[in-house]
Amino acid sequence: MLWLRGVWRGVDRIARTTGRAARGNHGSRAMVVVWLIGAVFVFALAGYGLTMRTPSWFHSGEMDGAESRRIAQRLENRIITEAYRFRGEPTAGPDGVRRTGEDWRLRVTEAEATAWLTVRFPEWLANRDPPARVPPGVRDLQAHFGSGRAWIAGRVDESVYSFSTAVRSNGGGIWLSGVRAGVGSFWLPASWGGLGMLGMIGREESSGAWRIVSGDEPLVAGGLVRLEDGRRVRVLRAAIVSGAIEVDCRTEVP
Repeated sequence: MLWLRGVWRGVDRIARTTGRAARGNHGSRAMVVVWLIGAVFVFALAGYGLTMRTPSWFHSGEMDGAESRRIAQRLENRIITEAYRFRGEPTAGPDGVRRTGEDWRLRVTEAEATAWLTVRFPEWLANRDPPARVPPGVRDLQAHFGSGRAWIAGRVDESVYSFSTAVRSNGGGIWLSGVRAGVGSFWLPASWGGLGMLGMIGREESSGAWRIVSGDEPLVAGGLVRLEDGRRVRVLRAAIVSGAIEVDCRTEVP
Protein backbone atom coordinates (compact mmCIF):
# COMPACT_ATOMS: atom_id res chain seq x y z
CA MET A 1 0.00 0.00 0.00
CA LEU A 2 2.84 2.42 -0.81
CA TRP A 3 0.51 4.61 -2.88
CA LEU A 4 -1.71 5.18 0.19
CA ARG A 5 1.32 6.19 2.21
CA GLY A 6 2.21 8.75 -0.42
CA VAL A 7 -1.34 10.13 -0.47
CA TRP A 8 -1.38 10.41 3.32
CA ARG A 9 1.94 12.29 3.29
CA GLY A 10 0.46 14.70 0.77
CA VAL A 11 -2.59 15.28 2.96
CA ASP A 12 -0.34 15.83 5.99
CA ARG A 13 1.75 18.37 4.06
CA ILE A 14 -1.36 20.28 2.99
CA ALA A 15 -2.71 20.28 6.55
CA ARG A 16 0.54 21.62 7.99
CA THR A 17 0.78 24.31 5.32
CA THR A 18 -2.81 25.34 5.97
CA GLY A 19 -2.21 25.46 9.70
CA ARG A 20 0.85 27.70 9.32
CA ALA A 21 -0.92 29.99 6.87
CA ALA A 22 -3.99 30.46 9.06
CA ARG A 23 -4.14 32.35 12.36
CA GLY A 24 -6.05 31.92 15.64
CA ASN A 25 -9.14 29.82 16.02
CA HIS A 26 -9.90 30.05 12.32
CA GLY A 27 -6.55 28.47 11.58
CA SER A 28 -7.15 25.57 13.97
CA ARG A 29 -10.58 24.94 12.53
CA ALA A 30 -9.25 25.05 9.00
CA MET A 31 -6.58 22.49 9.82
CA VAL A 32 -9.12 20.16 11.45
CA VAL A 33 -11.34 20.41 8.37
CA VAL A 34 -8.42 19.63 6.07
CA TRP A 35 -7.45 16.64 8.20
CA LEU A 36 -11.01 15.30 8.14
CA ILE A 37 -11.29 15.74 4.38
CA GLY A 38 -7.94 14.08 3.91
CA ALA A 39 -8.83 11.15 6.15
CA VAL A 40 -12.12 10.57 4.31
CA PHE A 41 -10.28 10.77 1.00
CA VAL A 42 -7.64 8.25 2.07
CA PHE A 43 -10.15 5.80 3.52
CA ALA A 44 -12.31 6.08 0.39
CA LEU A 45 -9.30 5.29 -1.77
CA ALA A 46 -8.36 2.39 0.50
CA GLY A 47 -11.90 1.00 0.31
CA TYR A 48 -11.93 1.29 -3.46
CA GLY A 49 -8.59 -0.46 -3.68
CA LEU A 50 -9.88 -3.33 -1.55
CA THR A 51 -12.98 -3.75 -3.74
CA MET A 52 -10.69 -4.30 -6.74
CA ARG A 53 -8.56 -6.86 -4.94
CA THR A 54 -9.57 -10.48 -5.55
CA PRO A 55 -9.51 -12.64 -2.37
CA SER A 56 -6.46 -14.91 -2.37
CA TRP A 57 -8.59 -18.06 -2.15
CA PHE A 58 -10.80 -17.20 -5.14
CA HIS A 59 -9.79 -18.82 -8.42
CA SER A 60 -11.13 -17.78 -11.80
CA GLY A 61 -11.97 -20.20 -14.58
CA GLU A 62 -14.87 -22.49 -15.32
CA MET A 63 -14.90 -25.89 -13.62
CA ASP A 64 -15.35 -29.00 -15.70
CA GLY A 65 -19.13 -29.44 -15.88
CA ALA A 66 -19.19 -33.24 -15.96
CA GLU A 67 -16.73 -33.54 -13.08
CA SER A 68 -18.62 -30.96 -11.01
CA ARG A 69 -21.89 -32.82 -11.50
CA ARG A 70 -20.27 -36.10 -10.51
CA ILE A 71 -18.84 -34.59 -7.30
CA ALA A 72 -22.12 -32.82 -6.43
CA GLN A 73 -24.17 -35.96 -6.99
CA ARG A 74 -21.77 -38.03 -4.93
CA LEU A 75 -22.06 -35.50 -2.09
CA GLU A 76 -25.86 -35.63 -2.11
CA ASN A 77 -25.82 -39.44 -2.21
CA ARG A 78 -23.42 -39.55 0.75
CA ILE A 79 -25.56 -37.17 2.81
CA ILE A 80 -28.71 -39.20 2.13
CA THR A 81 -26.93 -42.49 2.85
CA GLU A 82 -25.53 -41.26 6.18
CA ALA A 83 -28.84 -39.72 7.24
CA TYR A 84 -30.86 -42.88 6.56
CA ARG A 85 -28.21 -45.42 7.61
CA PHE A 86 -29.44 -48.11 10.04
CA ARG A 87 -27.32 -47.62 13.15
CA GLY A 88 -28.81 -50.21 15.49
CA GLU A 89 -31.88 -50.74 17.65
CA PRO A 90 -33.15 -47.70 19.58
CA THR A 91 -31.86 -47.28 23.12
CA ALA A 92 -32.70 -44.66 25.74
CA GLY A 93 -29.92 -42.19 26.45
CA PRO A 94 -29.17 -40.42 29.75
CA ASP A 95 -31.53 -37.62 28.69
CA GLY A 96 -34.35 -40.06 28.00
CA VAL A 97 -34.20 -39.52 24.24
CA ARG A 98 -34.25 -42.74 22.21
CA ARG A 99 -31.29 -42.88 19.85
CA THR A 100 -29.90 -45.41 17.40
CA GLY A 101 -26.22 -46.24 17.48
CA GLU A 102 -23.34 -43.88 18.12
CA ASP A 103 -23.11 -40.23 17.16
CA TRP A 104 -21.73 -39.71 13.67
CA ARG A 105 -19.99 -36.99 11.67
CA LEU A 106 -20.58 -35.58 8.21
CA ARG A 107 -17.70 -33.74 6.52
CA VAL A 108 -18.14 -31.53 3.43
CA THR A 109 -15.01 -30.24 1.69
CA GLU A 110 -14.50 -27.01 -0.25
CA ALA A 111 -14.34 -28.92 -3.53
CA GLU A 112 -17.63 -30.69 -2.82
CA ALA A 113 -19.38 -27.48 -1.76
CA THR A 114 -18.06 -25.61 -4.80
CA ALA A 115 -19.23 -28.36 -7.16
CA TRP A 116 -22.69 -28.33 -5.55
CA LEU A 117 -22.92 -24.54 -5.86
CA THR A 118 -21.90 -24.72 -9.52
CA VAL A 119 -24.27 -27.49 -10.60
CA ARG A 120 -27.02 -28.18 -8.09
CA PHE A 121 -27.61 -24.80 -6.46
CA PRO A 122 -29.19 -23.24 -9.60
CA GLU A 123 -31.37 -26.35 -10.00
CA TRP A 124 -32.37 -26.24 -6.32
CA LEU A 125 -33.42 -22.59 -6.69
CA ALA A 126 -35.44 -23.38 -9.82
CA ASN A 127 -37.38 -26.12 -7.97
CA ARG A 128 -38.37 -23.89 -5.05
CA ASP A 129 -41.89 -22.54 -4.64
CA PRO A 130 -41.89 -19.87 -5.89
CA PRO A 131 -38.99 -20.58 -8.29
CA ALA A 132 -35.85 -18.47 -8.05
CA ARG A 133 -32.58 -18.26 -9.92
CA VAL A 134 -29.00 -17.14 -9.58
CA PRO A 135 -28.82 -13.48 -10.71
CA PRO A 136 -27.77 -13.12 -14.37
CA GLY A 137 -24.07 -12.48 -14.88
CA VAL A 138 -22.91 -14.36 -11.77
CA ARG A 139 -20.25 -16.93 -12.59
CA ASP A 140 -17.46 -18.92 -10.91
CA LEU A 141 -19.45 -19.67 -7.75
CA GLN A 142 -17.08 -20.98 -5.09
CA ALA A 143 -16.97 -21.98 -1.43
CA HIS A 144 -14.10 -21.49 0.98
CA PHE A 145 -13.78 -22.76 4.55
CA GLY A 146 -11.21 -21.62 7.09
CA SER A 147 -10.48 -19.60 10.23
CA GLY A 148 -13.86 -20.57 11.68
CA ARG A 149 -15.75 -18.94 8.80
CA ALA A 150 -17.36 -20.03 5.54
CA TRP A 151 -17.33 -17.93 2.38
CA ILE A 152 -19.49 -18.16 -0.74
CA ALA A 153 -18.36 -15.99 -3.64
CA GLY A 154 -19.05 -15.38 -7.30
CA ARG A 155 -17.72 -13.11 -10.01
CA VAL A 156 -19.85 -10.40 -11.60
CA ASP A 157 -18.06 -8.69 -14.48
CA GLU A 158 -14.58 -8.03 -13.04
CA SER A 159 -15.55 -7.93 -9.34
CA VAL A 160 -15.85 -10.76 -6.81
CA TYR A 161 -18.92 -10.56 -4.56
CA SER A 162 -18.97 -12.69 -1.44
CA PHE A 163 -20.92 -13.70 1.64
CA SER A 164 -19.25 -14.86 4.85
CA THR A 165 -20.53 -16.33 8.09
CA ALA A 166 -19.54 -18.27 11.19
CA VAL A 167 -21.89 -20.81 12.78
CA ARG A 168 -22.83 -21.63 16.35
CA SER A 169 -24.98 -24.37 17.79
CA ASN A 170 -26.96 -24.75 21.00
CA GLY A 171 -30.18 -26.32 22.21
CA GLY A 172 -32.18 -23.88 20.10
CA GLY A 173 -30.64 -24.97 16.82
CA ILE A 174 -27.94 -23.97 14.37
CA TRP A 175 -27.37 -20.24 13.97
CA LEU A 176 -25.46 -18.00 11.60
CA SER A 177 -23.11 -15.65 13.39
CA GLY A 178 -21.12 -12.57 12.40
CA VAL A 179 -22.49 -12.44 8.86
CA ARG A 180 -20.57 -10.20 6.45
CA ALA A 181 -20.78 -9.32 2.78
CA GLY A 182 -18.24 -7.74 0.54
CA VAL A 183 -16.84 -6.81 -2.82
CA GLY A 184 -13.30 -7.95 -3.51
CA SER A 185 -11.49 -7.80 -0.17
CA PHE A 186 -13.72 -5.04 1.23
CA TRP A 187 -16.13 -6.30 3.90
CA LEU A 188 -19.07 -4.90 5.82
CA PRO A 189 -20.97 -6.62 8.65
CA ALA A 190 -24.61 -7.39 7.88
CA SER A 191 -25.63 -5.09 10.74
CA TRP A 192 -23.93 -2.21 8.90
CA GLY A 193 -25.90 -2.86 5.72
CA GLY A 194 -23.35 -5.10 4.04
CA LEU A 195 -25.93 -7.41 2.47
CA GLY A 196 -28.09 -4.50 1.42
CA MET A 197 -25.04 -3.02 -0.29
CA LEU A 198 -24.90 -6.12 -2.48
CA GLY A 199 -28.66 -6.18 -3.03
CA MET A 200 -28.71 -9.70 -1.61
CA ILE A 201 -31.37 -9.37 1.05
CA GLY A 202 -33.96 -6.96 2.40
CA ARG A 203 -33.50 -5.59 5.87
CA GLU A 204 -37.15 -5.47 6.84
CA GLU A 205 -37.80 -7.05 10.22
CA SER A 206 -40.57 -9.12 8.63
CA SER A 207 -38.08 -10.74 6.28
CA GLY A 208 -37.43 -14.33 7.38
CA ALA A 209 -34.09 -14.31 5.59
CA TRP A 210 -33.00 -11.16 7.40
CA ARG A 211 -33.99 -12.63 10.79
CA ILE A 212 -31.81 -15.67 10.10
CA VAL A 213 -28.89 -13.52 8.95
CA SER A 214 -29.21 -11.17 11.94
CA GLY A 215 -29.25 -14.12 14.37
CA ASP A 216 -32.84 -13.61 15.54
CA GLU A 217 -33.91 -17.00 14.16
CA PRO A 218 -31.95 -20.24 13.74
CA LEU A 219 -30.94 -21.64 10.38
CA VAL A 220 -32.05 -25.09 11.60
CA ALA A 221 -34.66 -24.78 14.36
CA GLY A 222 -33.93 -27.08 17.29
CA GLY A 223 -31.06 -28.56 15.33
CA LEU A 224 -33.48 -31.23 14.10
CA VAL A 225 -33.96 -32.59 10.57
CA ARG A 226 -36.93 -34.95 10.23
CA LEU A 227 -36.57 -37.95 7.94
CA GLU A 228 -39.36 -39.45 5.86
CA ASP A 229 -39.25 -42.73 7.83
CA GLY A 230 -40.12 -40.90 11.08
CA ARG A 231 -36.61 -40.73 12.54
CA ARG A 232 -34.85 -37.47 13.26
CA VAL A 233 -31.27 -36.34 12.80
CA ARG A 234 -30.15 -33.98 15.53
CA VAL A 235 -27.25 -31.66 14.70
CA LEU A 236 -25.08 -31.57 17.81
CA ARG A 237 -22.29 -29.35 16.52
CA ALA A 238 -21.28 -27.59 13.33
CA ALA A 239 -17.67 -26.50 12.97
CA ILE A 240 -15.83 -24.77 10.15
CA VAL A 241 -12.27 -26.06 9.88
CA SER A 242 -9.58 -25.47 7.30
CA GLY A 243 -10.94 -26.71 3.98
CA ALA A 244 -14.16 -28.27 5.26
CA ILE A 245 -17.33 -28.09 7.36
CA GLU A 246 -17.79 -30.82 9.97
CA VAL A 247 -21.23 -31.59 11.37
CA ASP A 248 -21.68 -33.95 14.32
CA CYS A 249 -25.06 -35.68 14.31
CA ARG A 250 -27.19 -38.16 16.23
CA THR A 251 -30.04 -40.25 14.86
CA GLU A 252 -33.09 -40.29 17.16
CA VAL A 253 -36.40 -42.07 17.26
CA PRO A 254 -39.52 -40.22 18.54
